[in-house]
Amino acid sequence: MEQPFIDNDHVIHSFFLPREYAVLLPLAVALVLLLFIGIFVTFIMWKSRSPKKKSE
Repeated sequence: MEQPFIDNDHVIHSFFLPREYAVLLPLAVALVLLLFIGIFVTFIMWKSRSPKKKSE
């Protein structure tokens, strides 16, 4: 892919990841963040539940 002002064989291209990672990395980070938020909410709800009273 042709970049403006930079040739394709320039050494600067070796310092950057391929374009696919521009989508994959934020998606993976978002999924991990949602996982941790879900675990946190589940933990808080589980800890705050009141114990059930036995009916006599």
